[in-house]
Formats: sequence, structure tokens, C-alpha cells
Amino acid sequence: MATALIVALAIHSTTDGLVLGIQGETPAMDVTKWSLFSALCIHKVPEGLALGSLLIGAGLHRSAALGWVAAVEATTLLGGVIGYFFLTNISIFWLGLIMAHVGGGFFYLATHAILGEMLKHGKKIVLTSFAAGITLIAALNIGLRLLG
Repeated sequence: MATALIVALAIHSTTDGLVLGIQGETPAMDVTKWSLFSALCIHKVPEGLALGSLLIGAGLHRSAALGWVAAVEATTLLGGVIGYFFLTNISIFWLGLIMAHVGGGFFYLATHAILGEMLKHGKKIVLTSFAAGITLIAALNIGLRLLG
């Protein structure tokens, strides 16, 4: 079974939840907080699909793969609970370190994914898709700022 992948994504999802849980402690605007929440929610869809596909490819039945995906993604809620209830009133220094760690992880994963796709499919389609994704996220942020 793909134990290493399950453990790695569970840790990743827990840190996603931590950020959601501690964002109430940060001096960011409400719009920025909704932007982070929406980005993480959107991020969870392809993450769950990729995990499910890889688990099925590793030989698990669909029902078992679905159960593992649900368990792994539920660790996001666990991280949120930990962040909200146990990491309140911590210093800005530690908040910054946690946010920097998770943000750096996002950049690393995005860079790794883009470079891997460029090797498989070529630069033009991958960079076009990347630019479209950035544009969509920017439009979402602008829309949230206008509404907020």
C-alpha cells in the first residue's frame, strides 16, 4: 500500500488545517482570511482526486481508496481544531513561522508539480495553464475585496 504517500499527505493536510485554525490570530484583513480559506478549499479537490487515483493505481479497491482519501482530508479538520483551540494567543513570531512553513510548502509543491508537468507535456501548455490558474486566483481575490 502507499503508506508513505498517505502519511505525507496527512501531515500536509494537518498543516493546512493549522493555518486555517490560527488565521484568526493574524492581523490580516477579513478578505485575506476568506482568500486563504477559499484557496485551501479549492486546493483540496485536486489533492483528493490525485490521492484517490494513486491509491487505486497502487491496487486498492475504490471503496478503500475513498476511505483513505476521506481519512487523510479529515486531518485538515484536525489541524484546524488544533490551531483554533490550542495555538491561540501565541506570539506573532511563532504565527509567522507556522505561516511561512506552510506557505513555503505550497511554493515547493507548486514548483515541483509545474516542473514535472513541463517535462511530460512541454512548456507552452503547462505555463498557459499555470497563468490561467494565477489569473483565476487573482480574480477571486479581487472579487472578494470588492465584496468585502
